[in-house]
Amino acid sequence: MPEEFEIWVEKYRPKVLDEIVGQDEIVARLKTFVEKKSMPHLLFAGPAGTGKTTA
Repeated sequence: MPEEFEIWVEKYRPKVLDEIVGQDEIVARLKTFVEKKSMPHLLFAGPAGTGKTTA
């Protein structure tokens, strides 16, 4: 789909962990999992708009 027709939430969603704002502790934990190549099963819970899909 051409970028001009992309849904804005998809267009501006962070593409890498370093682009996530305001969740420093969570991002640090996720980076540790990635670096160790040991990704556990995770369940993200929280109100709408908190970045569950993005993470």
